[in-house]
Amino acid sequence: MASVIRPLLSQLNRSHIRHFDIQPLIETLSHEQAIHVYHEGNSFEGRSIKRIRFGHGPITILAWTQMHGNEATATASVFDLLDILLANEQGTEGFGSLFTIDIVPMLNPDGAERCIRHNAQAIDINRDAMAQQTLEGRILLRLVDELSPKVAFNLHDQSPYYQCGTNGNPSTIAFLAPAFDVDKSIDESRALAMTLISKMRQAIAPHIPECIARYDDTFSPRSFGDRIAGKGAATILIESGAARNDPNRQIARKMNVVGMLSALEFLAAKENGEVSEKECDQLKDSYWEIPENTSETLSSLVIRDLHFVGQHSYKASVSIKQTARYSNAFFIDAVGDLGVQAGLEEFDASELSFEPGKVHTLQAPTILTNDSYHEWLKQGVIQFQGEIHNMDNQSDYPVLLNQPIPADPRALILQQPAYFLMKKGSQIKAAVINGRLIRLED
Repeated sequence: MASVIRPLLSQLNRSHIRHFDIQPLIETLSHEQAIHVYHEGNSFEGRSIKRIRFGHGPITILAWTQMHGNEATATASVFDLLDILLANEQGTEGFGSLFTIDIVPMLNPDGAERCIRHNAQAIDINRDAMAQQTLEGRILLRLVDELSPKVAFNLHDQSPYYQCGTNGNPSTIAFLAPAFDVDKSIDESRALAMTLISKMRQAIAPHIPECIARYDDTFSPRSFGDRIAGKGAATILIESGAARNDPNRQIARKMNVVGMLSALEFLAAKENGEVSEKECDQLKDSYWEIPENTSETLSSLVIRDLHFVGQHSYKASVSIKQTARYSNAFFIDAVGDLGVQAGLEEFDASELSFEPGKVHTLQAPTILTNDSYHEWLKQGVIQFQGEIHNMDNQSDYPVLLNQPIPADPRALILQQPAYFLMKKGSQIKAAVINGRLIRLED
């Protein structure tokens, strides 16, 4: 049986989610008998912060999302989870009598409105656990104190450029059982968090093998996860990351749900005496086997072994990245031996050489379609100059128009927009247009 919000869930398949996007789901859920919606307060700019409750059992679970306004993947996930819980699917029968699940689906609506990390005070809420100068942060701490959750899910997004260890794969999901002191002590609650994370990893691994990582556990007293862990909750950080060919992070969205459901199922089995202490200990120990979440060792695109021909010829790989997650601009990040640097997309250029491209001066109105743009690229044209009104770009690609011409065209320039050509002999075989790889047919 489908829940009442299922028809609305597809609307959350988007690159970013704002406050008004989730209001129809919250309103619909408020009419469900199994759901209670509570108003917990307002953001700095007056937007409502809601808590959604499912179930009435003795084990309290608290989850919150979008503490950082531009990290919206798990906001969709928690509504997916509620959909499944309401529909009594995938083994969730009886969860309502065992668990009380409280969800804050958007803690930072002001940041979400701007698609920024911080709130309207320009404060990073997740660095306000000690100072408590944000209304939103105070709401979260109050809920933790009032609800005393056994398990707390702290749901975030991370940079697309985290790699799972050094295996070349993106870290699509990264976990952490945060430390609650500088010694990184392990008490009963942190041990439970580690155990649940290992169980969640087991559930997720068949879907995204070798794309699950473990975040660094350096104690951060200003961070809410560490602070809440210190209050006795088994705190689990889930960072949603990138996956190949998945711009809206729908894979991470699904994996959040698979993981949280598996944690609930394990807790239910443990409560019913179906899990031995030996199994718990083995799962806790296997937490440390999860590969580390390696920062900034992934790129949007890596061009491998491109030849640069000239008086001093050389071969180098090229890393291309986005200026920011929601930006449409891509830049030359690094050139040379890139070591363990991997790409969400990779291209073998070992038989190709770098071509900076030519500039074409617009003498008359010019219409660019995908096909005509490809033809210009094949002719070696990478940039246009002239009157803006003479360029009618109807293609799917951006165009360099009236940009400065590099003084030395023999090499790429770091931090510059990612536009260049690659050739074999005299024929252009591929192009990078604002970080997008275009393969050109003969």
